[in-house]
Amino acid sequence: MHISRRSFLGTTLASAAVWLAGCGQPAASSSPAGTGSAAASANASPKAASVAASAAPSAKPAAPGTANAVKGAWVALTANMMLWPLAVEAGYFDKYGINFNLQYIQGSVTSVQSMLAGEIDMASIAGSTVVAAQAAKQDIVMTIGYVSEYFWRIMAKPAITSVDQLKGKTVAVTKIGNSDYFAWSILASKQGWKLEDFKFAAANDSPGQVALMSAGQADAVAVSPPNDVLAQKIGAHLILDEADYHLPNQAVGMSLPRGYLAQNRPRALSVAKATIEAIHRWKTDPPFAKGVIKKYLKQDDPAYIDSGYNGYLNLFQEKPYPSKPGFESVIEEVSNQTPAAKSVTPEQCMDNSIMKELEDSGFLKQVYGS
Repeated sequence: MHISRRSFLGTTLASAAVWLAGCGQPAASSSPAGTGSAAASANASPKAASVAASAAPSAKPAAPGTANAVKGAWVALTANMMLWPLAVEAGYFDKYGINFNLQYIQGSVTSVQSMLAGEIDMASIAGSTVVAAQAAKQDIVMTIGYVSEYFWRIMAKPAITSVDQLKGKTVAVTKIGNSDYFAWSILASKQGWKLEDFKFAAANDSPGQVALMSAGQADAVAVSPPNDVLAQKIGAHLILDEADYHLPNQAVGMSLPRGYLAQNRPRALSVAKATIEAIHRWKTDPPFAKGVIKKYLKQDDPAYIDSGYNGYLNLFQEKPYPSKPGFESVIEEVSNQTPAAKSVTPEQCMDNSIMKELEDSGFLKQVYGS
C-alpha cells in the first residue's frame, strides 16, 4: 500500500490527538503480549499476542506482588534493542534487585501508548517517539541514550547504483512515527530534495520491509543492522550507510514517563545500572552478545549475527547520556511532520539525573575501570 507524505502527516497528527484524548486509557491494539506475563498475553488482542510470541523468546517474568517489579519492553526486531535481553540473560536485573518483566511490543509508538495506559513502566524507544509524545503533551523522557548518531543503512535493488537514482522511487518504511521513516528525511535534506520525492509503502516491521522489496513493491529500504543482511539475501545492496555522516541524532534509549521516574527513582536507577552493565558486556564479550542476538532475533546466520553485533560495537556509548544535539536534530525532523514539535525542547525530552548520579557515584568507573 502506497502512502503519500500528506497521509503520513495526517495520521501522525491524528495519533497525537489520540494520545491527548486517550490519556490513561488502554490502547485497544497495543496491549503488550509479554514474553514474561501470562496475564498480559491473556488480555492482548490475538494479533498482538501472536506477533509477540513469534518475535521473542521467553524472558524472566516479574514475580507477582514483588516490591521491585518493573515492566519493560523492547520494540523492534533489530540488534540495538538487545541490551535489555542481554541484561536478562546475564542476570543483571537480578543483581540489582529488580524483578524485570521483559516484553516485546512492536513499534515505538505502540509502546508509548502502553506506557500511558500503565501496561508497561518503560521501554527502549527512539528519540523521535519521545519528541512526538512531548508534542502531544505526554511527558515521556529518555534517561539513557544507547545510540546518539544516525545508523540507518539504505539498501536498494540491484538496478539502483547511486543515491541519485532513489529520487521518485518507492521506499518501504515500518510504521508512521517509527524512527526508520526519518532516515529518508535526512537523506532528502542531504540531497536537497523534498520528502515528496519519495513514495512510501507501509511494511509494519523490518522483515516486512524486505518482503515488500522482494515482491517488487518497493525499490529501497532503510534498515538498522543486522537487517541489512536480510535485504542482501533477496539481492539488495548497500547504497548508503548513514552512519558515515556522523551526525548527531538521538536514537534508541531507555525512556519512561517522568511521573514514573519521580515515584520510582530507585527502580529506574537499578534498571539503568543493569543496562550499563549490558553495554559493557556487549563491548567485552562478543560470544555472549552474539548468543543473545541469535536467541532473541531468532537468526542462525553468522553474517546476520555478526552484522548486528559489529553494527553497534562502537555506537553503544560507554557514558550513555541522552544527547542534547541528538534531540535537537530529532526535533527538527519530527517538526517537519508534526508542527506541534517545533515548541518542544531537548530538555523536555531527557532527564540526565540518572546518568549523572551513576557517574558521580563512581559506578561507571566501577564497571569500566579507571
